[in-house]
Amino acid sequence: MANETTTTTLDDLTHTNLIEPYLIAALTEQPGLMTIACKEFDMRGMSTATLKIPSETSWWGSPNDDGAGVDLEFNATAVTDISNTAVSTGGVTVTPAEYGVAIELEDKVEEDSIDGLDLLGRFESRMLHVLSLAMEDDFLALLASLSNVVGTTTVDLSIAQLLQAQSDLRTRGVIAEGVMYILDNQQANDVEAAFIATNAAQAVYAMAADRILAYNPQPNNGMTTRMISSFRGYPVWTTGLTDTANAAADVVGACLTPSSAFNDTAGHVTFGWAWKRMPRFETERHAKKRTTDLVMTARAGGVELLDGSGTAIITDA
Repeated sequence: MANETTTTTLDDLTHTNLIEPYLIAALTEQPGLMTIACKEFDMRGMSTATLKIPSETSWWGSPNDDGAGVDLEFNATAVTDISNTAVSTGGVTVTPAEYGVAIELEDKVEEDSIDGLDLLGRFESRMLHVLSLAMEDDFLALLASLSNVVGTTTVDLSIAQLLQAQSDLRTRGVIAEGVMYILDNQQANDVEAAFIATNAAQAVYAMAADRILAYNPQPNNGMTTRMISSFRGYPVWTTGLTDTANAAADVVGACLTPSSAFNDTAGHVTFGWAWKRMPRFETERHAKKRTTDLVMTARAGGVELLDGSGTAIITDA
């Protein structure tokens, strides 16, 4: 047959595709660890670009020193003056950085887009997502600054090292109602592989080991929040935003003391996060160009508050 009337002959009147009002999302990392782990400080309205947070200096010795700091120093004798003890403080300083993302949107994009897609709302939420990832990445870079480290370069993370990372906090005198693990994806895979490996301890001491380690996978194995399990009752999170170390031969995770009502009061939270400007979304119309700027900015920064309340975990990449 010939002379058919088709979508090609009527291409000015018909769409080549039916567009569904649904957008397939790009794959992405999950932000949010920063808000769980860090004690937050509000700098908004303060007439300064930096914030100093005072810290206490021990005048009674060190944890795990076999009592050397208090064995005779505070013994007293009746009717004899007690010698003065000098008390001092230190401090850490945080300087917020600027974060920003901008998109210039042509009028036609919104005018000609299909019904059912709220483009401005989607752009705003995605911009916040991007800024959150940028801030999360800077927070996770702080893990490598911890001076106490477990792990062996170019060797996979072991269950024993995961255990040591937490028990070392206890030995160093950390007071906390709970800690948390942040692992690189490779470290998380190494731990899961270690738990299914066959060894004599599993056969002989299975129940004792289970009670000591208390490893419990989460119901969906980290597919939503990236919390993959609990270990010794503490949450284990995995992410692909952690830094590498030793010329990228290793990756960096940590066991740390997160912010909570109890931990904040104890003063042993590992990291802090200061807000100078919360994420702010603004628009600016350019009439001559027929475009609109979509801009989101924030000012914030992270800081290590207490080095001893965190253990870096540096193992094979």
